[in-house]
Amino acid sequence: MVHAFAVYRDAMREAWGDWWLAWPLLQKVAVGDVLHASRASVRPAGTLADRRIAFAETAPEARGAFVHDAGGGIDLRFKASGATDPLFSALADADAGVLLRFARQRAALVVYRGLTGSGMPDTRALAGALVRSYWEGRWDAGLLAVTEVVRADSAAVLVAAEAGASAELRLSTSVGAEPLQLLDLAGSAQVAGGRHLGFQWIGETLTPLYRVVRLRDTWLGGVREEYGPVQPGRGLDAEPVPPLLLEQAGDDPSAVLEAPPQPVAEPEPAGDVP
Repeated sequence: MVHAFAVYRDAMREAWGDWWLAWPLLQKVAVGDVLHASRASVRPAGTLADRRIAFAETAPEARGAFVHDAGGGIDLRFKASGATDPLFSALADADAGVLLRFARQRAALVVYRGLTGSGMPDTRALAGALVRSYWEGRWDAGLLAVTEVVRADSAAVLVAAEAGASAELRLSTSVGAEPLQLLDLAGSAQVAGGRHLGFQWIGETLTPLYRVVRLRDTWLGGVREEYGPVQPGRGLDAEPVPPLLLEQAGDDPSAVLEAPPQPVAEPEPAGDVP
């Protein structure tokens, strides 16, 4: 059995490395979101603003487009509007379209168009704020902060359930003198028919990629060893944050924050965590 997320994850990994992948694809993720990680489950847990933590975000910057065609393992055949082609069975003669045939199992077509990215320009302020919140018992080791996102204007993602899978896509743009590219499938195509497809999604306006940070495990261990366990409300009493901890955050945020890998299991749909 092919798990669509695993195939999609493998298709994205070579180009995007340790970026986290939004799944389902319409999952809303923004800079400043807070997530809660427990074992293999990651759930929404509000925002930094909800926790009285201020942050800045850079203006969106263009990042081009992204196309993954299963390492060349997809055969494409375009059909012009008004043309007859016996290989197409789901499209009318008047339709313009494309036939995709996947040669291998665990193959994916991933197309993102109009990519833009934004994020926190500096994590020093965030590191200091999380140190303060942790000391006051308002932040714990399971919380993640979203520091960077990549958005897409449109997308097309299709995953084969087995070798020999195929899909017929109807295009809103006619096939004429200008040859169509895979990028033209993002947002503007409709799946008219398919065979052995494990997953299909074509649409607009999504945030497929993001980065997160959390308090570093070794830093937390050192704080517990030196100062003992954090008690909720400690910061409300007359016990300020030790200056050394704030200095660590300001001098070297990477000594306080770390970017954990995304769990390899398929994310489970879940409600917010209070």
